[in-house]
Amino acid sequence: MKKILTFLSLITFILLGINNLFSQEKSLNFNAEYTGDFLYNVGGLKNGGGYLGYAKIGMDADLWKGASLYVGGGTTHGIVPTEMFIGDFQVANNIEAGNHAFMEYLSLQQSFGKFSIKVGLQDMNENFANLDAAGEYINSSFGIHPVFSTNLSVAIFPLTGLGAEFHYEINDNWHVQAAVYDGEIPSFEDDNLYNLNWRLSKDEGALFIGEGHYVRDNGTYKFGAFYHTAAKNYGFYANAEQKVWNNGTRSLKPFAQIGYASNISVSQHLNISAPQNYFHLAAGLNLEGVFSEESLDMAGLAFTSAFLSDKKTETAVELFYQYQITDNFIVKPDVQYIINPAGLDIPIDNALVGTLRFMISL
Repeated sequence: MKKILTFLSLITFILLGINNLFSQEKSLNFNAEYTGDFLYNVGGLKNGGGYLGYAKIGMDADLWKGASLYVGGGTTHGIVPTEMFIGDFQVANNIEAGNHAFMEYLSLQQSFGKFSIKVGLQDMNENFANLDAAGEYINSSFGIHPVFSTNLSVAIFPLTGLGAEFHYEINDNWHVQAAVYDGEIPSFEDDNLYNLNWRLSKDEGALFIGEGHYVRDNGTYKFGAFYHTAAKNYGFYANAEQKVWNNGTRSLKPFAQIGYASNISVSQHLNISAPQNYFHLAAGLNLEGVFSEESLDMAGLAFTSAFLSDKKTETAVELFYQYQITDNFIVKPDVQYIINPAGLDIPIDNALVGTLRFMISL
């Protein structure tokens, strides 16, 4: 059934693409991105480094009034810094996934005025528990709270999952959304080589999440809660970003993230011994237009701390500088200092991780 759905989706895109060639109204859009990292670590488990990369391609199509279809896939390759060199808990590099090729998206979204619903294979972090300002950083915990990603099997990169999302725009300032996702995403090694092993099981449960947004001029505030039915794990989180200064060519935007989980995880549900992250705190400050009057560059300084059930606390401090050389090419030197790496049940030296990232988009 999954292969049939994938095949039908591809045929739909081909037909829409042919129609797109002869139509003035463009109904089919393609996008492709590549991110590459040259990384070197000092300290942690051991000194060392190398290269890792992430390529993705996607298509979206307008089907009928208010309906859009999304299909996308990705591939990752190169070193696995956390496992090989750093030994951290929060995962210092957000494209780290090993050598895999996988389906990322296959979903249908239907809008009815201010209400919309999306169903299918999707990434929870695309719409929940994220911040634009925090997303500029390379450490994974700035993208999504580790109270999600380290405690639960969550439908996020690289292993997205089945889900249904609901979004309602109350007015220009207030939005509410909720979703339910598959409660256990099979690993690549668990008969899920290309992320095509979609299955729903009562024993594996489901992840429910709800979130409210307050959007104002130059600021976004998010408040959410989640519950995993099999793990009996619940939690709360809040994210905020607000531009506090803007002189026309430069702007300053601080952000903060806080998250809490009840400290009962899927790991315990499956009788696997592992520390859990019951509390997460992060904050940072981004300056846009550091040297460029056209706001082509940005610098940021932030920290993220994970408080663990075994009484360890891991903190990563990250500093980056980003420059947009062309509309399609960005370079980003980045350095992280990781205090008390807590990914293994052994003492690990603090780590200094340097990364030179480049991003290409089409």
